[in-house]
Amino acid sequence: MNIGRRNFIKGMPALGAAGLMMTSAQREAFARTGARSQSIINVKEFGAKGDGETHDSKAIQDALDAAGMVQGTVYFPSGKYLCHDLKVHQHTTLLADPVWRFSPAQKGAVLVLDSDEADCVLNITGAFGVHLHGLQIKGNPKAEKLIHGIFLNNATEFSKKEDSIVVDDCKVQHFSGHGLYLLRIWLFIVRHSHFYRNNGSGIAVVGWDGFVTDNQLSGNGQHGFGAEKGASTIMFTANRVEWNKGYGMYINGGDAWDITGNCFDRNGGAGIYLAGMRTTAVSGNVIRRCGKDSSMLGEGIDYSTQMIFDGCRGISVVCNSAAAGKDDRGKGVVTPNYGMTLANLEYCSITSNTFYKGYLKDMILDRGGHGKEFVLKNNVGSSYSGK
Repeated sequence: MNIGRRNFIKGMPALGAAGLMMTSAQREAFARTGARSQSIINVKEFGAKGDGETHDSKAIQDALDAAGMVQGTVYFPSGKYLCHDLKVHQHTTLLADPVWRFSPAQKGAVLVLDSDEADCVLNITGAFGVHLHGLQIKGNPKAEKLIHGIFLNNATEFSKKEDSIVVDDCKVQHFSGHGLYLLRIWLFIVRHSHFYRNNGSGIAVVGWDGFVTDNQLSGNGQHGFGAEKGASTIMFTANRVEWNKGYGMYINGGDAWDITGNCFDRNGGAGIYLAGMRTTAVSGNVIRRCGKDSSMLGEGIDYSTQMIFDGCRGISVVCNSAAAGKDDRGKGVVTPNYGMTLANLEYCSITSNTFYKGYLKDMILDRGGHGKEFVLKNNVGSSYSGK
């Protein structure tokens, strides 16, 4: 489309300073907020201190509300912001400089939970198209209530349109609930983020159409990544999932997953546990030293295994590599007992996986119950023989 200079100039008065259309009522309301820009809003312009002592929820919420009027960006300078239950609006961005580290030392912008009665720190329910970038979000693992770091809570039904949320370059840690809890989510991206030592799972999902890429899910009290109730069409790629007390990845029901190129290391249960899955590919993953301590996962079944596949139809498990071992620096006991545990599979192909020094007892624990077209061949390995 060719827009002439005259028509372009005619259109300019209808745009705000940020190039966003606003009604006169919105412009007046925005002017009352005291923001200097209609597109990039600094929380400190609204009175947030970020000093680790002042309760900043009201000031931050004012900034979020102002951004919601213009679909703008809320910027958090470095500091510790005490806050809780912040309502994020659709088509906005929360932005901080991503300078977080793996170790506990914290720099950059940190949103610190300041209430043990809250539901979360960031509530992104209904925040269609929201983008969270560079934030650190810290909870209280001793809170009696289950409080989540980032929470999308479609409690009874899915949204009528795609949620389309993006979590990028964030660190979420020490919550009594899940780090990121997406309840009935439709379309999401989580990338290059760290979910660390939450009492629940690092990421918990009920929903579909997701991309989970280049994250670290470590030291969580349940699973690194957990999904259930038919979670489907999710790509899980290039993640490191380690030292979680439950499974590295636990998916109960659903279909059309691609689980490729991840590292699952020293999780309490299996690195990968798929139950009741359909039409899913598991390939090119490295599974190390999983089944460390499966005592929390139930009695009567030996969960000390690298991978579990139970009740699945139409899955392929190919070219994964696994190794047994101890804790770091040679401490602890060697695990797991088995390379794979299989049960009740149909139209599945499990081939060309390697378990070099990959187990203590047997490469495959086959519990049977398989149906039609079950292929199990060309898997090779050896028992652990290290000191």
